[in-house]
Amino acid sequence: MSCQKIMQGSAAWIVFLLLRYSLDILLLVIIKVTLFLMVIALLGFAEEAHVAMALSKPPYIFEEDASGLECDIIRESFKAVRIDFKPSFVPMNRAEALFKSGQVNGVINKLENSLDGFPSDPYIDYYNVVASLKNRKLKIKTIDDLANLRVAGFQTAKSVLGDKFNSVMTKNTKYTEVAEQLTQVEQLLRKRVDAIVGDILIIKYYQRNLKEDAGLDAEIAIHDLFPSTAYRIMFKTAKMRDSFNKGLKIIHKKKIYSGIISRYTSIKK
Repeated sequence: MSCQKIMQGSAAWIVFLLLRYSLDILLLVIIKVTLFLMVIALLGFAEEAHVAMALSKPPYIFEEDASGLECDIIRESFKAVRIDFKPSFVPMNRAEALFKSGQVNGVINKLENSLDGFPSDPYIDYYNVVASLKNRKLKIKTIDDLANLRVAGFQTAKSVLGDKFNSVMTKNTKYTEVAEQLTQVEQLLRKRVDAIVGDILIIKYYQRNLKEDAGLDAEIAIHDLFPSTAYRIMFKTAKMRDSFNKGLKIIHKKKIYSGIISRYTSIKK
């Protein structure tokens, strides 16, 4: 065998060994990276918060992409404490049933005494107001001023806005409650009612949409008759409640919360 052939054979063997060694190292690196990512995933989001939420309620909840003021605040609060947030959008009576049966471990928009569980700190305030057409110059300074007006309230308004409102509206035969708050605002702009009752952000959101989409353009007067309403999440466990509260404090401190508010609209009346 010539010296040249021996050298060629040796070179080929060396190349084979290098390739095999490189592949072994590459395989080892892939395995280590995969295991590392699995550990990070397990440590990072070991818990899951499955929360029942209301159907679309702009600008608070946009069901189609799980966004909105409420969705984003809740998601970022859980993210701050490394908990995965899984919302389920259902009618609120269904949400309550899911919570009671244990199919979800949290439910939004519930008062502290309405379900057995662990209520969170308030995460958002709703500002319910009365709205009328500005050019009508209606004098609405108290709930009694609504007694003889055509009023459209949101669904369950009589049960959540206090005994006085409930009493006055029960006697008002021209009072109705509307499931779709878009319909409320449209009724007002078309002068089918004298006043509507609802959250100020929801009213203004639909007012803008109706102006752009249906050409309904009229200035609205806002009448402050109700205190703000703080909303919480009812949790199945104290541990999940405490984690959410901790995350909520973190996003307030880091100004993530204020950024979410600014992203959608101002809460100033």
